[in-house]
Amino acid sequence: MKADYHKLPKSERVIPVRGSWIILVIFFLLVSSFRANSQKNNLPDKWADNTAFLIPAGKWESGIFQSFRFGLNEKIELRSNALLMPVLPNAGVKFSLRSEKGLLLASEHSIGCPTVFLNVLSFKGTGGLISPQYSFPFIITLSNSLLATTWIGSSSLLTADAGFALALRGNKPDYQSSIDIPFIYQRMAHYYEGVSVKAGISFKGTIVKNLYFEEGTRVFLITRNSDNIFIENSGAVLWSSKGSLRIKGGYLLSWGKYPFGNHLQLWPAFDLIFGSRHKGEN
Repeated sequence: MKADYHKLPKSERVIPVRGSWIILVIFFLLVSSFRANSQKNNLPDKWADNTAFLIPAGKWESGIFQSFRFGLNEKIELRSNALLMPVLPNAGVKFSLRSEKGLLLASEHSIGCPTVFLNVLSFKGTGGLISPQYSFPFIITLSNSLLATTWIGSSSLLTADAGFALALRGNKPDYQSSIDIPFIYQRMAHYYEGVSVKAGISFKGTIVKNLYFEEGTRVFLITRNSDNIFIENSGAVLWSSKGSLRIKGGYLLSWGKYPFGNHLQLWPAFDLIFGSRHKGEN
């Protein structure tokens, strides 16, 4: 990626993924070819991220992309993107608010300081996503969300969430220094101007024992006059081993209004998740 990304022709600003629609077709064929387990299972123990469930007290898990999670007690979970910590200090906490009658409520709160991370990406040549002519002020980001999860049948979970993210800074960064890449741009848009209002819904289910799927949609609305709406759709299948290792693969589909125009893009997704075993896992 060239440093002067904004000067590139529109045709050079995208990263096409040929054959990506095949991933989507295979995913839905796989999901539709299995029946869910008939008894309530351990889905929350295997795949509780993006739900109102908390990781059990004293347990931990992390992924390459998924945040590190640690159960402080039955009501509090600590979170952080540990891999980015050296250049992007960040920390989060998740509180259990209600857990009765099949409905779980939780809130997530996080804080981060992306200044060093943005300056690290500001250089010429390969890997330089921001032109070196730009520098960034001290920025603190705050994010807050409310999650609600309920069982659908005996082996599926439906989760809805809504929240907002804002930035505290002395001076606004130059708007031309934004990273106009899908899935990155919308998560950084509030660094420059406005507040990011976000909402999503996801459905997790069981295909067969130790094999699960998730389908979700998310919307980002930025409180400014342009480049202000983004819609994402994602799907994934997760396989859980007899130990703590889990392998996740799927797709990420994004549409949004960027400085260079409207853009739709499909990417593959992959993650390895590991951690301590939960009670009853074999």
